[in-house]
Parts: sequence; C-alpha cells; structure tokens
Amino acid sequence: MKNNVFGRARRPLAGAACVVVAALAAGCVSYSPAQLSAMSTVDICEMEYMQRPNLSPETRQAIQSELQRRNDNCRNHATEVAQRYDEFMYRETYGKGDSPP
Repeated sequence: MKNNVFGRARRPLAGAACVVVAALAAGCVSYSPAQLSAMSTVDICEMEYMQRPNLSPETRQAIQSELQRRNDNCRNHATEVAQRYDEFMYRETYGKGDSPP
C-alpha cells in the first residue's frame, strides 16, 4: 500500500482556484424582480444601503427599475433607513435584548 501524503499538494493551484471562485460567487447578493416587488420601498432602500458592496450589477439595475416603476427613490426614505441602520448598529453593539423601544 502506497502512502500518498502529498497527493493533494500536487494540485495547489486547482484548490486555490476553487476557493477563489467560491468566494466570488458567495460575495454577490442577488434578488429577482419578483422578490423586489414584494418588498416595501423602505425595505428595498435599506437593503440597498446595507448590502451595497455585495449586490450584483443585475440586482442594482433591478432595484433601480423597481424604484422607477413605483415612481419613488431612496432619498424620500433616507430618514427611516438611517433610523433602521442606527437601531441595527445599537443591537449589534449592545445586544439584541437591549434594543431601543
């Protein structure tokens, strides 16, 4: 019986390539137009604000199309999105049981 301790080390680039592809695929968040149409405008704007770096270009375009369809934009909801973000940061910083009323 042959001991093949270094069998996996023969293909390090193949393993590294798989890890990179998996990381890139996992990094993009996408939503379908049907999912976006079921959300409130504030939810869409909050999601865009919180997930902006992770959104795929297709999702960004779908968000803009949905907002155009509703004849609305996120600037109209900036105050509520900021409040939700502040509440989220408070919960993440001080604990979920101590969230503000």
